[in-house]
Amino acid sequence: MCEPLITANQAAVLLKVHPKTVKRLAQAGELPGMKIGRVWRFRESSLDAWMSAKLKCCGHPSPEGEAIL
Repeated sequence: MCEPLITANQAAVLLKVHPKTVKRLAQAGELPGMKIGRVWRFRESSLDAWMSAKLKCCGHPSPEGEAIL
């Protein structure tokens, strides 16, 4: 089954940024998304993978590797 697509507003909530930032990054090809007609759509799994890659690139520890106290 195909993963449902989310809107730019939902992606913005997930990434904790403004919807215009999501659209700008997608338009520039920096954020994985697709434009269907006039609206941008995103897959949550792609956004999660993008965020993880950005964190690794910047040297942030992964959430899986952190100890929970």
